[in-house]
Amino acid sequence: MSIILECIRTVGRGERGRKPLTFEQAEQVMEAYLSGEVGDDQMAMLLMLIRVQNETNAEIAGFVKAFQSRMPEIGADIDWPCYAGKRASAGKPWHIRAAKILADNGHKVLLHGYHEPMSEREHAEQYLTACQIPLATHAEHAQRLLQTDSIAYLPLRAFAPQAEVMLNWKKRYGLRTPINTVVRALNPGGGKVGLRGSFHPGFQQLHAEVEHHIGKTAHAVISFKGQSGESEYNPKVSQTVWLSHPDGVESYYWPEQFISDIPLPTHCPLGTPQADWILMANTIVATMAAVLFTQTRDRELAIATAYRYWQGSLSA
Repeated sequence: MSIILECIRTVGRGERGRKPLTFEQAEQVMEAYLSGEVGDDQMAMLLMLIRVQNETNAEIAGFVKAFQSRMPEIGADIDWPCYAGKRASAGKPWHIRAAKILADNGHKVLLHGYHEPMSEREHAEQYLTACQIPLATHAEHAQRLLQTDSIAYLPLRAFAPQAEVMLNWKKRYGLRTPINTVVRALNPGGGKVGLRGSFHPGFQQLHAEVEHHIGKTAHAVISFKGQSGESEYNPKVSQTVWLSHPDGVESYYWPEQFISDIPLPTHCPLGTPQADWILMANTIVATMAAVLFTQTRDRELAIATAYRYWQGSLSA
């Protein structure tokens, strides 16, 4: 029996007989799809069946592993997925300003994402020029940009076009698939640390467990409920964040982190209304702190460093 039929039977049997895919099955079937041995219709059927049952960390990790076997060696420090976009009411994509400030302070940051056509959300790709973040056309280009600019944005279509095809199945079938979770974990730059923002309850823990299941050494990821599901930390809420590292997965309860007298810029390249500048500044600092926490494991130290970076950016 072919791997795709085996997997469809595994997840598609009756209520008592069905079970999730193992890590090995998920990796094998995705590898078969990426190699052209499995057609779109069969793969879409499998993903829909998995989605109905709720994807497991082993399934997502197996899918990611198959993609990562084809990833280039780019050499990033920080892996920064930008896939959800922000609702217009939630403000501009301030997280990319946070990424640029980290890059200006010596961290090599690779952002990657997908801008859904006709989306009404504010996507990172729309504001790259405003934040002086170069757009990479392919993996080798991104590698060069990280050496010269310490930051680059690599569109999904430039390193995993088949994943973009799969994301677009939502239009055809009317249902998002587990690929929305997979793309956030692809880490095309091989970043040593990363962040994962998600919206729905439970996915924060799932993203962290996926990273641990993949089993990369010297790799740490912070996962949290992001603003509109994007990789942007909301400083106005208290929440449980999840940290994945080589030794396991840990959770931390973080109370609200809002600085009312935070210093403000004289202008905002993203076009943020002045009434939102205090929220913008706090969001940028909080997002940088979340990333830095993956290295320090000390939230107060991470916040202090992020605050110092923010102050430095105002005089740059």
